[in-house]
Amino acid sequence: MNLLLLTENDKPENHILKISGRRAEHIYCVLRAKAGDKLRTGVLKGNLGTALILEATKKEVTVQLDDFPLPPPEQKDLIPLIALPRPQSFKKTLHFIASSGIRKAIFTGADKVEKSYWKSSAMTPEAIQEELLLGLEQGGTTRMPELLFRPSLKHFMASEEFRTLTADAVCLIAHPRDAQKCPAQLPGKVVCAIGPEGGYREEEVTAFQNAGFQCVEIGQHILRVEFALSCLYGRLVPF
Repeated sequence: MNLLLLTENDKPENHILKISGRRAEHIYCVLRAKAGDKLRTGVLKGNLGTALILEATKKEVTVQLDDFPLPPPEQKDLIPLIALPRPQSFKKTLHFIASSGIRKAIFTGADKVEKSYWKSSAMTPEAIQEELLLGLEQGGTTRMPELLFRPSLKHFMASEEFRTLTADAVCLIAHPRDAQKCPAQLPGKVVCAIGPEGGYREEEVTAFQNAGFQCVEIGQHILRVEFALSCLYGRLVPF
């Protein structure tokens, strides 16, 4: 946890806040913070600042909140278009999206996406929110990414929403067929499609190519979704 993230559930009184549960245990046991230490702190969807620790135990940490004058890091314009992965990979993918400052991500169906994935407990709003908050804490930011879910890839690609999304973007698909080396540090909006574990069907790849997507590769090894996304992010996003 690199940021004490305050949400609407935190109710300070006269700038004093008592923290319990997972966050208190982490502050005390992992960060080994003690009275007099300062914690980097942020308000969800707001600014960054600091909090002074007044008391700290494993069960409860009391902090005094200072001002929050600093804006969070800017979000990135890489928009991943991801075939919904298995639940454990989905959680890790959410965590990376939030921690890396990706502004928007879209999860879709595909022929090789198991229908059961859409009904898993990882897909509940509560589970998604929890994973995103953990990602924000890790990344030291407060900006929540926008997530969209489109179970039918075919219908989504035929929609006006898809045409609007791709109209002013560099569009890539991570797929080895007719692939070129992935470009580096592209300015502006980039939409990058990442397929399911078994890869996209050939007809799905063709549909992407017909929509203006260029096939790119990031090496000869086949990666899980969360690792493929992190590699593409490191390659494509300018810093």
